[in-house]
Amino acid sequence: MRRVNGLTAGLEAVRDARRVGTDAIRTDGNGLYDTLLTPDEFARRVITDVRRDGDAAVRRIGAALDGISVDDTPLEVPQERVQAAINKISSQTRAALELSAERVRRFQQAAMPKSWSDPSGEFGEEVRPLGRAGVYVPGGVAPLASSVIMTVVPARVAGVDEIVVSTPGRGGEDPHPVVLAAAAIADANRVFRIGGAQAIAALAYGTESVPRADIVCGPGNAFTTAAKKAVFGDVGIDGLFGPTETAVIVDDSSDSEFAAADLLAQAEHDVVALPVLIATSDAIADRVEQELESQLRELSRRQIAGTAVQNGISIVVDSVNEAVQVANALAPEHLCVSVQNASRYLPDIRYAGGIFLGEFSAEVMADYVAGPSHVMPTGGTARFASALSVRNFLRFSPFLNLSEGSFMGLAAEAAELARAEGLDGHAAAADRRRKKLSGE
Repeated sequence: MRRVNGLTAGLEAVRDARRVGTDAIRTDGNGLYDTLLTPDEFARRVITDVRRDGDAAVRRIGAALDGISVDDTPLEVPQERVQAAINKISSQTRAALELSAERVRRFQQAAMPKSWSDPSGEFGEEVRPLGRAGVYVPGGVAPLASSVIMTVVPARVAGVDEIVVSTPGRGGEDPHPVVLAAAAIADANRVFRIGGAQAIAALAYGTESVPRADIVCGPGNAFTTAAKKAVFGDVGIDGLFGPTETAVIVDDSSDSEFAAADLLAQAEHDVVALPVLIATSDAIADRVEQELESQLRELSRRQIAGTAVQNGISIVVDSVNEAVQVANALAPEHLCVSVQNASRYLPDIRYAGGIFLGEFSAEVMADYVAGPSHVMPTGGTARFASALSVRNFLRFSPFLNLSEGSFMGLAAEAAELARAEGLDGHAAAADRRRKKLSGE
């Protein structure tokens, strides 16, 4: 990790910390996409094809990128196979998924906004669920069953009518049994074995098989993220998620073993993951960095995690208060405050996707079983964005229910403001009512 000392240097380091990805994609000369494309270019091509050709485009793109044969096998996984997947996983894994789903459900139920009106009943808001949610669950190297729970359960708590999951199959077959089991436990309505940008396009616009969603949510790689960005406006999205990032604040009382483990837990995701250590002394920073080297040797994904750690930052400041200032400038996806009396610093933390107070509120708990969704804003977007929650799946419609008396008390001012804007038709809509009620 690169070491910097002092508050000013630390603030500068985190502002320049994030690296711009250079991902691009090329197929194997089969003529579909035979030039090198950036994620944005690729997403636009895929979306155009899927909107034009529907299921056929989804199949063609899957064949080109993943070597899956183009055939007439249904894109949807039959519900009986989704439900049967529960019996293909161990009883321990099933129990863990059920615990995770229950805790996420309890958290989201507590966060559920309610419709309201003022005591007079003249104004308020109606809270209504979306009709259909499209959930994307990445495939890649790991079957992310936890991401199914973290996206489907909040939508179910919100009362969404239909929840559709799209996730890559394995070599053209069904998705991993643990992913299907999670979909059954979380109560998804339908599952499609489609991955990548083509899944985002299908959920956003619909195909012969895939129904059009009102929102597309869930994490993904650079290409699915580019597709989400491209479809936004035609469909809602939860956010644009980049490489994971974790900042850990430590002082001389902190357990260096725990701090290193928390940094590595996220570093193993991706070589461009961003681990940031913010320490109140060189001594504790040294201890954590030594632990990182030691623990890395034990990880199966040590090459990936090691590259991320090498590109990470170790910042030494004079106090926990200064550490919080650095964290606010970073606005990380995960902020672990691994110091004594950590909760006293909570009011000063303004920008973080998720806040983990104390050494036993480990971020890994939120990844799986604690309650909040682990889909959180990255890339500094925690300055204005929030973790995925039940609120993403709701609409808020303000209403008015004015009496004649209330209308008369407001109408003259409404008409005056309309005339000030040169909008006579607006003014007339108020004046005609006012005059009729007053007998003018």
